[in-house]
Amino acid sequence: MSFRLKLMITISLLIAVSFGIGGTLIITTSFNTTLQQERQTALTSFESVQNTLYLLNSLGAQTDFDGLSEALSQMSTQNYGQWQALLLRNNEGRMFRSGEEELLNYDLPAPESGQCSYLSVSDQFGHGLVILSVIPTGESELELTARFDLSDVYNLRDLQQRLYFIVYIAVVLFGIAASVALSFALTRPLRRLLATVRRIAAGDLSTRSNIATNDEFGQLSRDFDVMADRLQENISRLESDMQRQENFMGAFAHELKTPMTSIIGFSDLLRQGNLDENSRMMAADYIHSEGHRLERLSFKLLELLLLKKDELELKRVRLNVFVAEIERALSPALKAKGIRLVCRGEHQRAVFEPDLVKSVLYNLVDNASKAMDGGGIIAVQAVSILDGCQFHVVDNGHGMEQEELSKITEAFYRVDKARARSQGGAGLGLALCKQIVELHDGSINFTSVPGKGTHVTVTLYGKAVRKDAQA
Repeated sequence: MSFRLKLMITISLLIAVSFGIGGTLIITTSFNTTLQQERQTALTSFESVQNTLYLLNSLGAQTDFDGLSEALSQMSTQNYGQWQALLLRNNEGRMFRSGEEELLNYDLPAPESGQCSYLSVSDQFGHGLVILSVIPTGESELELTARFDLSDVYNLRDLQQRLYFIVYIAVVLFGIAASVALSFALTRPLRRLLATVRRIAAGDLSTRSNIATNDEFGQLSRDFDVMADRLQENISRLESDMQRQENFMGAFAHELKTPMTSIIGFSDLLRQGNLDENSRMMAADYIHSEGHRLERLSFKLLELLLLKKDELELKRVRLNVFVAEIERALSPALKAKGIRLVCRGEHQRAVFEPDLVKSVLYNLVDNASKAMDGGGIIAVQAVSILDGCQFHVVDNGHGMEQEELSKITEAFYRVDKARARSQGGAGLGLALCKQIVELHDGSINFTSVPGKGTHVTVTLYGKAVRKDAQA
């Protein structure tokens, strides 16, 4: 079922239900009000008759009822009480009757002294109100029963209902016609937007809806056009990513080709057996170092691929203990190169994946050591921040030019290709660091001054604990 048809049905039902409920409430309220007024009029007329009988009874002899019957007869002739039927009787029997006695053939509860009881009835004679009162006359009592006709009120209600039904049908038919026209008008922008979606789905990414209205459809059109623009940008970005992936694989193949060529060449010389002892050791050392470089390259590439799929298992780690472990692990190798490693951390706790963050710091410290030819100092500091933590890695090595800083996290990019190759670098370390930091919703920033050194700031976000109360 289309939205236009749903809208048409909804509007039609809303008109039908609203007008139906409203009309019914009006007719019912009017009927109840009129019925209550007619009932009150009947009670007032009955009380007038009753008061007249009280007066006559008090002026005449207590046992002389002829005057009462004569008074009621005159009232009936003059239509004084406007009753439909009236009956006066005592213990001995009927004293006066006006109208058909069947109209009064109802049992009403005995009223209290000075009051009356009444009953709304509906029979073959129509709708009416039967009223009963008791008039004390010394030793005996008189029962006065009257019926008042209320059929006009019910007939008026039936007439109103018939007229309302005719008007209701006309209004519903008009509402259906109006809902059809209104649904077509309201869904015109939607149909236009749908046509635009179909053209985009067919491959025409340049088409736009361009609905210039100030309602929700106009806003939807503008948001959709923005989405289409971003979709087109994302597709262009995907194409660019595919190109970068091809370049990545090409660079990786080149990185594999160079050490493999050397390994094959030196292994061929060893196989021929024409080398002296020093040459054989040199060839074996080269094969060993290049093999280790291939191993490191494979591990780094594997980590880059797995980081895109794995979910992190975060742990609460004390920062000072964490950096102390890094200092113990890396200091011996750096000390052999004349490099001093200083690690400091706050006593607060932070939440992150410790093994991956260690990989980040190992890579950063390793890169810093490669930028030092004659020794130096590398400082690692861990501090707590709001909802996370920061690691600062500072060295006093060669530094980098400003234009190099935006490229160093790209896979296989190396600032000094000759020195990196001689030191076993493949350009994957900082790309791996960037992936790990992004998994922690963080950032990695580089500031460097050529000849003075580099400062790397790694920001990781998690549920940092600002106090050490849970240590």
